[in-house]
Amino acid sequence: MNDTPSMVDQLDTIADRDDIDINGRSVTCRSWGAGPVVLLVHGASGCWTHWVRNIDQLSQRNRVVVPDLPGFGDSESLTGSPDAEHLADSLVQIVDTVIGVDEQLDIVGFSFGGIVAGLTAHRMGQRAQHLIVISAGGLGIDARVAGGTRGGPRDELTRFMFADPDTADDTALGIHLDGQERTRFKTGSIPSSTLLLDVIGQVTAELHAIYSDRDAFGSGDPNGRFDLILSSRPDAKCHTITKAGHWSPYEAPDQINTILTEVLALNAN
Repeated sequence: MNDTPSMVDQLDTIADRDDIDINGRSVTCRSWGAGPVVLLVHGASGCWTHWVRNIDQLSQRNRVVVPDLPGFGDSESLTGSPDAEHLADSLVQIVDTVIGVDEQLDIVGFSFGGIVAGLTAHRMGQRAQHLIVISAGGLGIDARVAGGTRGGPRDELTRFMFADPDTADDTALGIHLDGQERTRFKTGSIPSSTLLLDVIGQVTAELHAIYSDRDAFGSGDPNGRFDLILSSRPDAKCHTITKAGHWSPYEAPDQINTILTEVLALNAN
């Protein structure tokens, strides 16, 4: 049996956990390590475990802060409008509580979390040193995959999230099913919106965009997304992940961790 599920449990056991009150609702945030802060923002139908193959390496040099967004995982849903703007507001409150209102940080967002990360970086202004979006929507591109869903949960992983079917192991399946079961937030049309594209030109953080060459949601070609991002942020740094699908932090952790480590090292001093 794959021993990676125990890694999830071990990471959870050693995490510093904060349960934060936001207008009477409990929002959970975990953190690991010490050093310059990096905030990891998970994707839709998920929680902190989207980053299970990245936390250990990043925490060797950084304090890695990973909340469950409101309405996901261990966090209760907030009152008010269930939208990305509301989630970004809550992330600012989480960061202020966990690391302090004046501390600087880097922000990394995966998929739907990339949209929320961009909105959060905009709110934080110069506190956000780097914004790194991975497989992010919010660029005005239809986020649907032709043909809809078919087959079981493991088939969903292979079709939507991974390039290599062998990546859809028991750990990935467990994370996927747990995330789906505990998600109350409906992303609706947010991934196909222009929310990220509209804000990145106003973000002061150095922007890095990471997309995979076999992402089912991007038709396997990241260049169209890079072109859109560069049209708003000509100074953005673009990175292509090879031989990987949408959930590249899990499928291609070595490539993702190398990029993140190099970018985050710029804040180490």
